[in-house]
Parts: sequence; structure tokens; C-alpha cells
Amino acid sequence: MARTVRYRAIALLAALLVARAPAAAGGLAGPAFSDPDGVIEMPAAWRQRGIEYQAWARGADLAVSLDQHLYPALLPIVRRFAEESGLRIAVQEGTCGISAGKLEEKTVDMGGFCCPAGRTDRLPGLEFHTLGVASLALFVHARNPVDTVSLKEARGIFRGEVYRWAEVAPATGEGLIQPIGRLHCKARPGHWRLILDNEDLFSPRLYEVPTIPDMLRAVANDPRAIGYEVIWNVAESRLRSRLKFLEVNGVEPRDRQALAAGEYPLYRVYNVATWGPEQVQNEHAGALLAYLYEHFEEVEPRYGIVPAERLREQGWRFRGDELIGGPMR
Repeated sequence: MARTVRYRAIALLAALLVARAPAAAGGLAGPAFSDPDGVIEMPAAWRQRGIEYQAWARGADLAVSLDQHLYPALLPIVRRFAEESGLRIAVQEGTCGISAGKLEEKTVDMGGFCCPAGRTDRLPGLEFHTLGVASLALFVHARNPVDTVSLKEARGIFRGEVYRWAEVAPATGEGLIQPIGRLHCKARPGHWRLILDNEDLFSPRLYEVPTIPDMLRAVANDPRAIGYEVIWNVAESRLRSRLKFLEVNGVEPRDRQALAAGEYPLYRVYNVATWGPEQVQNEHAGALLAYLYEHFEEVEPRYGIVPAERLREQGWRFRGDELIGGPMR
């Protein structure tokens, strides 16, 4: 186990150094996806170890860890599959980091992520399956008269180069902009890194918050503020009447057709990871995965997820089940 921890620490440090390096495309946006061939090395003892469930999953036929986005969206479908198949499925809510940790520990058969796979997530024998994408919306206080920004303006705001709302819309007056950031999952591509690649690019005036509720409260309590989050977290919040979505490049984040066509530029990628046949594959995990794909259209529209099948139709790039690139233009 000590050797596994050392391997993981070295790989994580390398990923963080890459995450903090200047981005190639214009020096601002980070990578949207990682190299699917970039599997990390793990010791022979790790490769030979089987799955061992933790206390919360003991006695189950299948153990699943889902991030806090996929957990509410998928749980009704997972429960229906369990009932129809007669299986006992243990499901735990967590984060991308928790799912990654449980997969590395080999304590779950399936792990859910709200980000694309990072370099350190690509364990030997682990396969990633994309379920869909959802808009990462920019939002402001409801009293803010600004309704739209360009992606260039948004980057300038979060960098601190555009620091008054009057620079975006002259009629708004001279109020300072207060950017709010939640810089989670720094070693994984996509999500907020599509705005700015790494924390060093953000304004020194950035007010950094640790959780989604903190992000919503910070914007709801400050008419100068701007933040980002997926649509359903904003729309389901008790603070929603004090919040307003912004168009980006003239496109509304709730327009799923525009997102599918690649016209809305900021999004989250939802993946589940399972073990391949050369590792500790559980046949029930494959059956559940097939059921999720078959019934994914039944995920409630409020989650704003465009299914993988629709992305394929629009020319997004896949390798197997895993989304690895946006639509070809």
C-alpha cells in the first residue's frame, strides 16, 4: 500500500504541474480532455489485488460511488435496475476525488465523475464511459442589468483585466466586479478550466469558495458578483430568485440544442468508470452501465444533461464510450 501511495503522489504532482502550466490555446483556456492513452503505472501488488468492499457496501452485489451531480440524477434509475434485476446495489454519494480514491483503493465496481478523466484517474484496466455533458453557466445577481458576455469578456473578468461592469455594459455604472471561484478538481481537465486554465491566471481579487452552496450565497448576496455552476444547482437553490444566468457569446446556457451543437462553450462532462476484463470486472457493473445508457433519456430534464448519443450525432469525438473531444467544425 505504501508503494501505491508513493506512485499516486508522484503522478498527482506531475498532473498538478501540468495544470499550472500555461495553456497552449491563447495561454488562457485549459485542456478540455486528457490523453486516453495516458495510463499511470501501478505496482504489481495493486494489479493483483481484488475488489474489497468497505462497510457501507458489505453484502452488496455491486458497489457504486457517484459524484454529487450524478448521484441525484442517476439514483432513481439505479434503484429501478436493482429492483428489476434482484441485485443489491450499494450507492454512495461523494465527489470526483472520492470516486477516484475508491477506485484506486479497489473498493467499488463503478465510480461517477462530473469532470473528464484526469491523468491520475487513468488506472490500469479502468474504462471511462461518458453519459453526457451539461452547461457550466455563468450567473450574476438578479439586479445586475447585464444579460450577456462574450467568452473573451468572461475570461477578462475572472483574470481581473475587466474589473468594472461598465466595461461590459456602459449603462451599468461604475460598480466593481467581484469574481467568485470554486477551484476544485484542479488536476482534471474541463469544467472551470475552460474559462482559465489554472489558479495563477485568476484575478488576485477572486473570492474563492469551497462549496456549491457557498458559491450561490456569495453571488446572491453581492450585486457586483459573478460566479459559475451547472444550471440545476442554481435553478434548484432557495436563492434562485436572487440569481440570473448570463448568455455567453449570445447563447443561453439552458439551450441544450446549442450545447449539443458545440455553440455554448462551457460545460461539464459526466463519466462513469468501470473495470475492464484484465482487472476486477464485475458483470453486474456492465449490466448496470448498459441499463444507464438504455434509460438515460429518463434522467429528469432539470439536470440539463445532453446524452452521449446526441453528442455523437453532433460530431463530438469519442473513443469507445469515452468522450475525448468537442464537435469537429
